Amino acid sequence: MSKEVTGKKFGRLYLESYKKAIVAEIESEGNAVSLICSRHGLSRTAVGQWLNKYGSSQYFASKQKRRSPAEKNKIIREILSGRSTISEVQLKYNIECRDTITLWIREYKKSEQELTAEIMEDAGAGEQGVQPSDLQKELEMARLKIRALEIMVDIASGQFKVDIRKKFGAKQ
Repeated sequence: MSKEVTGKKFGRLYLESYKKAIVAEIESEGNAVSLICSRHGLSRTAVGQWLNKYGSSQYFASKQKRRSPAEKNKIIREILSGRSTISEVQLKYNIECRDTITLWIREYKKSEQELTAEIMEDAGAGEQGVQPSDLQKELEMARLKIRALEIMVDIASGQFKVDIRKKFGAKQ
């Protein structure tokens, strides 16, 4: 039905043998995808799809894995606490680029500052809105709740004939 045609293209589609040759070239030249794409006039997206389909296990092993936010935060806290340096973390977690870690640290500090500012705004707004009469009402409600709970404990102790209240003092 469809026969293998020589050359790189067959109509609009690239031949499978050509795709595999490009993937092999990328793997042999150390994953220089952009360079090979420009050399052959290919789209980086198309070549990326070919790599996913025809790439070897060595290619996938050499790619950097994506880190979860929890793992990033763990790495950042390790550096900021002073337990490790950036170089040590690079070796420990197999991170090639130092700039990646510095970017994570910068983003972490920025989000931390935003969170701190937000908390301070909430705390400032909360202090201004509280009136002494509101505090008195809350105190009175808390006292009523305590009294109600004490009555419930007394009733439960009487019905179940078990002393529920905590006995203070050390046993001798």
